[in-house]
Amino acid sequence: MFNKLTGHLNDLKTYAFDVLKLIESHDEIVILRHQKPDPDAYGAQLGLRAYLQNKYPGKSIKALGMGEPSLSFLGEMDSLSTIERPLVIVVDTGNQERIDGSLDYAEKIVKIDHHPNVELYGDVSIVETEVSSASELIYLLIDIWDSSAMNDEAATLFYMGIVGDTGRFLYNNTSTLTHAVASKLKEFNFDAAALNNQMHKSSMNKFKYKGYLINNAVFTDSGIAYVYVPKAIMEEYHLSVSEAGLDVNIFREIEDVKVWFIALEGDGEIRVRLRSKEVVINDVAAMFDGGGHPLASGVRVKDMDMLDELLVKIEEKL
Repeated sequence: MFNKLTGHLNDLKTYAFDVLKLIESHDEIVILRHQKPDPDAYGAQLGLRAYLQNKYPGKSIKALGMGEPSLSFLGEMDSLSTIERPLVIVVDTGNQERIDGSLDYAEKIVKIDHHPNVELYGDVSIVETEVSSASELIYLLIDIWDSSAMNDEAATLFYMGIVGDTGRFLYNNTSTLTHAVASKLKEFNFDAAALNNQMHKSSMNKFKYKGYLINNAVFTDSGIAYVYVPKAIMEEYHLSVSEAGLDVNIFREIEDVKVWFIALEGDGEIRVRLRSKEVVINDVAAMFDGGGHPLASGVRVKDMDMLDELLVKIEEKL
């Protein structure tokens, strides 16, 4: 039903039925996504599991990986069991290093992603960078395959994945197609408002942590905002590295800020969540072996000196 809006999505059109043939030829299917999952990774992975379980009740469909406590309301991961030569579908993951799980036991591998295709892997790869999210892309695949097998659970998960990656439809990756998909998903039975509230609810510790970010932010004359968060601060507010990085867009609405990041101290590295309004920054991230979307990328640097180098490279772009 989305033909007029998806004509430019070449991988989707070319390989949709190749993926379906692989699904139908395997009795065991494992769905993986990236480490430290966000709502889209959860939505795409668990939404696809829900759809496939409904369409193929005789197949073994497993969603594997480390769970994220803050997203447990969306669903739980399956327990690892004995698996023999399954089809492995990897969603929302641009490179193999970030996959939360092993590909060693796979008979065939499918990659479904919306990040820039910096690393080719898999027997079949569907990568469409112009869609908002992996959740949106998978629903478009399902629309080609057989949308009659969609159910409330799958629709809920895909919808929340889209909400997560579009910032509740506020980011510039939200397209006419995104709204069309979201509208179709809303026809199913789930409470979108309640789920949005659940996703964005804040504990007192998280609320106070935002105060730390504001009070310790550095603003440059060129339009960069950033804050460094030591491990001790995350421990003080009882936050994981993943949870501490969720507030990266706290600087988004400041008029004079063009690019911003949160740098989070980890074990032997500093994880940087880098964002921009209009300036392309994934090329800067790539200089430090990071990557992502043009306006939303991630980087890992080894120390403060390297973090300073990253800041210099961003300054040069501005």
